Amino acid sequence: MMKLIVTSAGLVAGLVLAASTAFAEYPERTINMLVPFGAGGGTDVPARFFAAEMEGILGQNIVVSNVEGAGGTVGATQLSQAEANGYNLGFLPVGTTTTQPHLKRTSYNADSWTPICMVSQGPFYLVVGEDSPIKTVDDYIAMANGDGLKFAGAGPGSMAHVAQLTLDNKLGVTTQYIPTKGGGDIATEINGGRADATAWFADFGTKFGWRALAILSDQRSGQHPDVPTLAELGYDTQVSVWFGFFTQAGTPDDVVNTLSEACAKAVETESFMENMAGANRLIRYMGTEEFGPFFRTAFELNGKLLMDAGLVK
Repeated sequence: MMKLIVTSAGLVAGLVLAASTAFAEYPERTINMLVPFGAGGGTDVPARFFAAEMEGILGQNIVVSNVEGAGGTVGATQLSQAEANGYNLGFLPVGTTTTQPHLKRTSYNADSWTPICMVSQGPFYLVVGEDSPIKTVDDYIAMANGDGLKFAGAGPGSMAHVAQLTLDNKLGVTTQYIPTKGGGDIATEINGGRADATAWFADFGTKFGWRALAILSDQRSGQHPDVPTLAELGYDTQVSVWFGFFTQAGTPDDVVNTLSEACAKAVETESFMENMAGANRLIRYMGTEEFGPFFRTAFELNGKLLMDAGLVK
């Protein structure tokens, strides 16, 4: 009878080869993508466009699940506790990842994630009512330092509130924040003259008839090329609502790299660009090497702003 003899060196080599072969097959089964808000909402729409492209590139089904609650923290908490194997991923917005952890003392924080890529970003504009006497950022500063200025936005700790806090800090002024339920309520306050300004997106004119004083971005927008950046006016300030693709900290580097490379391809597909344009969404890509530091900076900066405002003890 012949005996099969395997040396220890041969066994180790065989195990390494088997492991590397299995690892190289990622992804070899269905991937789950969690969206921490309801179906059809502001986060879910670009997430589903993105998932459809990633499916084709990775060659595996991607199942999008919506887990709502508490500003996205219910879903994000669930995702952060999942196994870091590349099969439980998240499409998460800036508020859920950089402000809510400070406000709600969530079990997850900046160290809980490996950011894979930024997918979309919508910069805020500093806007005023159509008939407002505020014509420039200098006028805005003068009113804030004079009779006082009221800034309307969604609830305390919202991204509009973060924009107001950032502007106060950068412009060296103090304004009064008027919290609302968002959207239509902000418009009611601005158009009724009970608030002077707010931070809004590129549809400020078509939706509400407002005027923009500046864009809170590092570059002018093709949608409103005549609106200057605050940096051009001497105040380097950037505030936006962005959406990114995340996995848990500890996910293997090769998996992260595979996902990041797929993300870079997904955002450049014609179908993705057409879908995003049709939904009036702006594509902004950052790979994992750039998005990681960007995310951590936003986490720390927003935490400090909220703490200085007395919203975080």
